[in-house]
Order: sequence, then C-alpha cells, then structure tokens
Amino acid sequence: MQAKRMLPTLMLAAALSAVIAVLAAARHSELTFAMAALLFALQVLLWLLRINLPLWRSGASPSEPAWAWDNSVLTAVTYAWGAAVMLTVYPLGGLVWQHWWQYGLGMALLGGVTLLVAQRLVGGSPSQRDGKGLTTLMVMTMGLVAAIVGALIYLVGSGKLATPKDDWAANVVFLTGGVTILLISVVSLVTYRRVGTA
Repeated sequence: MQAKRMLPTLMLAAALSAVIAVLAAARHSELTFAMAALLFALQVLLWLLRINLPLWRSGASPSEPAWAWDNSVLTAVTYAWGAAVMLTVYPLGGLVWQHWWQYGLGMALLGGVTLLVAQRLVGGSPSQRDGKGLTTLMVMTMGLVAAIVGALIYLVGSGKLATPKDDWAANVVFLTGGVTILLISVVSLVTYRRVGTA
C-alpha cells in the first residue's frame, strides 16, 4: 500500500491549493483559483498513475487489492480537498454564496464514507479480503462514474460555469473535483479489469 507514502505529499498539495484559492478568491482571480485547483488535481493524478501503471505492466494477485485501497484514499483525499476549499474560501476569501457550508460538509462526509466503505471491502486484514469485496467496490465505482458524468453534464450544460455570481469558486471545485474523481474511478475500473479479475 502506498497510501502512507502519498498522504504527506497530497496533504501539502491540498493545503497549498487551499491557501492559494483563498488568496485568489479575495482578489476575484478565477484563473489563479483554477490554477490552484489544478495544482492539487495534478498531484493526485501523478499518484494515481504511480499506483496503477506498474500493475498494468506486471500484473498482480487478484487477492491483493492494495491498489483499490490506495485509489479509494485518493478519492477520499480529493473529497477532503474540496471540503477544505469550500469551507475556507467563502468565509476567508470574501465571497458570498449561501450554500458553501452545505457542499463543504457534504464533501467531507463523502470522503469519510469513501474511506469507511473501502476499509470494509478491501482495506482489512488479508484474511478479510476476498474477491467479493473488490467486486462490490468496483460496482459502486461504476455507479460513481455514472453519477459524476451526469453531474458534469449538468454543470457544463446548464451554463453555471459562466456565472457572474460568487458561486464561480464552487463551480471550479465541482468541476476539478468531479473530473479528478472520475479519472480515479475510470483508472480503478481499468486496473480491476486487467488485474482484479486475473
């Protein structure tokens, strides 16, 4: 499991991204805000590739789903980043939007649930791990992919990304977090297809 190795780097990237986002929000700099979000997303995607690409080349035992736990941690950290940005940018960055705290707490809750479910299905001791847990996690991942695709289609199709209101910051978080979690999920499904069912 690489989760312990990647957490310090991801936490640093998340903290830097949140600080830059607060400063960008205070200046109403959407470009700087988006770059701060991209900084975090790229760090997550680098770890995603580092975890999964070697498995695609070499193969791994289907009874050893450490990659699924690591990918779940990446998903949870992405939700946590979204929560941290939402819960800091609006109160500290001078933006006004009434729903910031609900979405921030919702993202924190989703991150926690992601870890709890993954721990139950693939993160326990080797004697608790079986193919059913991994298969169940991948079925849930397919549902997550469908939900994110639907949400992103709505976000882009509704024109909300071009809003002059202060919810522009939330929309950047939704878009960046959604695309990042979508990529984690798709890579997880590819890894499962190549490795998990071997």
